[in-house]
Amino acid sequence: MKIELPVYTTKLPVKDISVEFKPLIVKEEKIIASAKETGSPMDGYNTLIKLIDTKTDIDTNDLTETDLIHLMLQIRKKSIGEKFKTGFNCPYTGQPVSLEVNCSDIKVAGDSKSKNVLTDKLSIDLKIPKNFSDISSCIESIESIKEKVEFSTLSQEQRNEIIDSLPILTKNEIEKAVESLLHYEHTLEYESAGTKRKIKLSSAEDFFTLLFVM
Repeated sequence: MKIELPVYTTKLPVKDISVEFKPLIVKEEKIIASAKETGSPMDGYNTLIKLIDTKTDIDTNDLTETDLIHLMLQIRKKSIGEKFKTGFNCPYTGQPVSLEVNCSDIKVAGDSKSKNVLTDKLSIDLKIPKNFSDISSCIESIESIKEKVEFSTLSQEQRNEIIDSLPILTKNEIEKAVESLLHYEHTLEYESAGTKRKIKLSSAEDFFTLLFVM
């Protein structure tokens, strides 16, 4: 018997377009769980990304990290539910922790899709990247009096060389400006060994670990 899956629609916060998607099925949940159990956490994450490509009408390679997390969040809600329990070992004490999470509490932070950092000698244009952990992917261009360099035309090695040659103050200003770009973040609050503690989630891999506990 062929079961017709419902089709849902969500609006991506960065691309500002509506995307259709279908929920995960039991077989796909088992595939993700198997990848996590037999490989590394990254294997489970990569498996989910490949499945998302079959569940949506958009290529995940074209998405910023913000839009990708948004899509993961929506698929989680429609496939498994908004509220769930998650467990992990406290990174400080090693004690097991159990928490209840509501996906509706996870919100977009930031207020801008682009930013410009001005210094005495440089004008740096920033964009929402595919990977917030790599500061070079947040830079669209750097312009001086003599030239303008588009980062999309550079290799990763060339980008890193430019970042390494920046004054520390300029790099700090870039990192501060990046925090105001649209992004997802969520803080888990819990108690371990009698002390209240927090864990901040910010990357797509972080949210995969939280949202797809299988």
